[in-house]
Amino acid sequence: MIDKVFKILFKLTLILKIPLLILADTDNNTTNPKTFNSPKIIRVVSPGVFDSTYGEYQMRLRLWGVSFPRRGEPGYQESIVYAEKTLINRDIRMAVKIPFDTNNLKVVDITVQDIGKNYSSLAIENGIGWHNEKETGRLGLFLIAQMKAKRNKVGIWSLNYNFQGSSVTPSKPQPQLPNILSASRGNLPLITYWVTSLGKVHRPSCAFYQRGRGKLTSNPNGSDCRICGGRGGNKK
Repeated sequence: MIDKVFKILFKLTLILKIPLLILADTDNNTTNPKTFNSPKIIRVVSPGVFDSTYGEYQMRLRLWGVSFPRRGEPGYQESIVYAEKTLINRDIRMAVKIPFDTNNLKVVDITVQDIGKNYSSLAIENGIGWHNEKETGRLGLFLIAQMKAKRNKVGIWSLNYNFQGSSVTPSKPQPQLPNILSASRGNLPLITYWVTSLGKVHRPSCAFYQRGRGKLTSNPNGSDCRICGGRGGNKK
């Protein structure tokens, strides 16, 4: 009877191409298929998305808890290079957080064994990506890593770029003021005026500069402010 059952199982492995190891009875004399082979990252598809092998299987994974620059944005290529150096062919441990996301990717938490650190926290701490709080629920480990990255102004935190969905905001534009040195060289910089949504033109020295809605421009159109004089300056 046992021989017949084994023959049936063997035929199934040939038809479905499933390793006999998984179908076999897991008694004390057989290897547990969950620990048969350590997972390996073999390819970085995009920041946070990897191809991994596990035994005879290949899976596409997404990193849990981190968002990354998109293609064409600053920091995109740097995040790929960092992942390749840190993950490919390294000993890792994976824990599945979400079986499949909306893109049908398995979402995992990865620990780099020889470093002894969580890869998500490494990526955040080195400014490769930023903490996805909606996915982790404000995980303390990732919050601390992001605080360090912000304080040290590393990676994306050193860029003057507003990444979609992140808290990385560009620095406030600085008004360009003329100075004696540049004037003596005959290369006088233009003044950046603030033009409100109502068409009032303010100079950088004005109390209403960059107040409310408006835009910065060196070639303003509108009515001059009565306080600072706008384009003409205060002639009093």
